[in-house]
Amino acid sequence: MTDFDVDRPPATLLRSFENAPAHRLEAAYQHLVAALWRDGQATDAAIGAVPLLLTAMWRAEERRKGDLAVVLGLLVETEYPNTDGPIATVVRSHLDRLLDLWRLAEHENGLWQALLYLLSHFPTERSRILDAAREVGAGADDLSRLDRSLRTFDPGDPAPTIGRVFPHPTAWDMDEAELEFDRDWVRSLTPEQVADQWHNDSHTIFGFTGAKAYWAVRNGRPVPAVPDSLAPRHPQPKDAEVGLWQRHAAAFRCPLCHSGLTFEANQALCASCAARFPIRRGMIDLTETGHQSGEIRDEGLLFQLSKISTMGHFVEAHARPNFKRLCGFAWDGPVNSGVEAKYIADLVRPVDGPVLDVAAGPGGWTIALAEAVGSDRVIALDLMPVMLAALRDRLPSVPAVVASAATLPFGTGTLGAAMCWNGPHAFFDDTEAAIREIGRCVRQGGTFTTYTFRDATDPVYRHFVHSHHFPQHEHGLRMYDIDIFRNWLDQAGFTVREQFEVGLAVFITAEKTH
Repeated sequence: MTDFDVDRPPATLLRSFENAPAHRLEAAYQHLVAALWRDGQATDAAIGAVPLLLTAMWRAEERRKGDLAVVLGLLVETEYPNTDGPIATVVRSHLDRLLDLWRLAEHENGLWQALLYLLSHFPTERSRILDAAREVGAGADDLSRLDRSLRTFDPGDPAPTIGRVFPHPTAWDMDEAELEFDRDWVRSLTPEQVADQWHNDSHTIFGFTGAKAYWAVRNGRPVPAVPDSLAPRHPQPKDAEVGLWQRHAAAFRCPLCHSGLTFEANQALCASCAARFPIRRGMIDLTETGHQSGEIRDEGLLFQLSKISTMGHFVEAHARPNFKRLCGFAWDGPVNSGVEAKYIADLVRPVDGPVLDVAAGPGGWTIALAEAVGSDRVIALDLMPVMLAALRDRLPSVPAVVASAATLPFGTGTLGAAMCWNGPHAFFDDTEAAIREIGRCVRQGGTFTTYTFRDATDPVYRHFVHSHHFPQHEHGLRMYDIDIFRNWLDQAGFTVREQFEVGLAVFITAEKTH
């Protein structure tokens, strides 16, 4: 039995945590947490330990105060959406002291962030907590998250705002037409769907605030997120000359019968099955229903998000830079736009043939790819036309394809290389199929380069990441076991030539060898 054995009484584990030297502090904390909280659930010992944790907070030094505030937040959260459970009731009885401690904490540093996370769980004290937040100088993003987390769900509200909390509610700067689109979408849902999404949004906010706090307690004040690039807010892509498509015609295949395609000004034709696929503003729709309607199917309720015309701008200005910090456990921003552009230039090594940007989104990194290999070689692919509209506005010399990464509309061995930059997790459940397809299409000697994230091994941080609910991760955000990811690459005929990590971010370049 060790000093940190989780089967020992919580009071003993708490003393071990309080007295642990710096080099053993993290282990002591993890054992304390494991005795009280596991996989989002409080253990039987938790309720009796909460008064001890609160008492310890008043006497601990700042780092340990921050750790204790985080575990108290985790324990209160296990009772959500109940806000007057036994754990919340005990912690709320100490609210005055917690607010005073927040006022004294160093602005936006570890303890400050941890108290923000803990205080986010008490909607019955909404006014007092929001007043204190303004007093301690909480920024607009923190205030908007706090404001939303301190609201309770009203089943009588005919059109509550849902699905608009990441990375913070004020990031969703929508015009009246977009707001009306939003309201129509909400009115189309069942009451159960609305309630589920409201609570998923709450967990997303708790997860983001908790993840930021957890990093800050260990590393200091987070650096504000800075956009890597800015897609146009209202993209205006132009029509493309047919030559834009004809130069890559040898690579394309009909998604229905896998025969070759010929290109005309406004459509692609399959001579074998007579399917027609519309081309508009330099974008070809090769989804399964493309030859019938030119419209993409919904893949779930939250894919309504992707239909907002300003989504490309939102992704680059707000979602992507915060997603990188969250999933990379890198709240100080070590992977900036210059670093990413250099990685792309260094890592993508094509042989003859087009270079495919998979899950290209609004094109911020397609620009870097085009600079590295030449825009005349690049094809951009994404499932969301509204994203590709922003890309086409910025890159009129690059053709865009609306298609799934799991069924690529290209012939075997027709691509010189492929890249999926900060993208595989966008089709998480289809990642293995997408890698298999990329392996089929890339020629011998060509590379597949990707930037993604590994799942955290720390159970607390993993919980915070998993608490996020996105369109492709409606049941909680998951990242990869990189050994499994590498096995998928091997099965697809790739050999990893380079792999390195920054925090939880993983960069891989693999060569098609077999």
